[in-house]
Amino acid sequence: MRSSLSWPSFLLALAVLSTACAPEERDYQHDFHTFGTIVSVSFFAVSEEENQTARESLETLFTGINSNWYPWTPGELQRINDAIAAGQAIDVSDRLKSVILAATDYEIISRGRFNAGLGRVSELWGLHDLANPRTSLPDPAALASLLGTEPGLESLQWHGSQLSSRNTSVMIDLGGIAKGSVLVDCVAMLDLLGIDNAIINIGGDLVVMGQVDGRSARIGIRSPNDVVPVAGLDVNDSEAVFTSGTYERFIEIDDARYPHIIDPSTAYPVTHTASVTVVDDDPQRADAAATALLVGGADEFEDLVERLGLRYALLIDASGDTRLTPAMAERLHWIDAAE
Repeated sequence: MRSSLSWPSFLLALAVLSTACAPEERDYQHDFHTFGTIVSVSFFAVSEEENQTARESLETLFTGINSNWYPWTPGELQRINDAIAAGQAIDVSDRLKSVILAATDYEIISRGRFNAGLGRVSELWGLHDLANPRTSLPDPAALASLLGTEPGLESLQWHGSQLSSRNTSVMIDLGGIAKGSVLVDCVAMLDLLGIDNAIINIGGDLVVMGQVDGRSARIGIRSPNDVVPVAGLDVNDSEAVFTSGTYERFIEIDDARYPHIIDPSTAYPVTHTASVTVVDDDPQRADAAATALLVGGADEFEDLVERLGLRYALLIDASGDTRLTPAMAERLHWIDAAE
């Protein structure tokens, strides 16, 4: 018996059936406690199955990196630093090698303002363990002696996957580039899983994939002296935003505050700059650049912006004065404190 259903009617019925069978898409948010902070991941317009797969994949990724990229807990980076201190060579995994090589490149490009080889200086200050802060300043002679060895990643030598160093004082601390590297891996993973719209936020540093409900993500740039934002910023697809500041992680000794970011030229914490915000399409570069600009300060702002190839950067110094690139000035929506 011939069906009486016409082609247009058949296509309409098929469309309705397909819609009814398609998985419902929703927005999801997950918080992971790792890297000493909270990683917040938001997915937009994904199915429950996509959400669960992505959440489990990210959790596995975070667990592996957290155990292997931190220099003060058992893992690969601690083993690498132990080998360097003993003057021995050691094999390094491909992914960690790529991060260390990137950190070395940024050390060279920034002329040492970014330096991921200062783990022993951080130890002298006690900045690696803020839960148990020092109560007295480190010995200036010990700092000067360590600084005199010129610890830095430029001393590293590679033979394939095998790493050694001419300088046993080097202790690799990837804190100034690790979050950016993690976000690179997160984006690659979500791309493979077919998730196009997401925000991954690691302790305030973030990357945006796609859009949020059909529009750019709007974020606030915090004032160094208050929790309220000083400006708003629309973040586009594939952009990362990183802020390096001296106002959140620090120790206090004799009523003086010593931030966690070390100036490689002095072995003392940076105090002349309050915060730096960088927007870039490469999370790794944004992370390292924010640290380099913070260390360089206002006097080196233009030079470092050019050297690092940045378009969007904002610096707020300790007195509250700002320096920013022309392109960043065009994108910021300043917030009046009186509003």
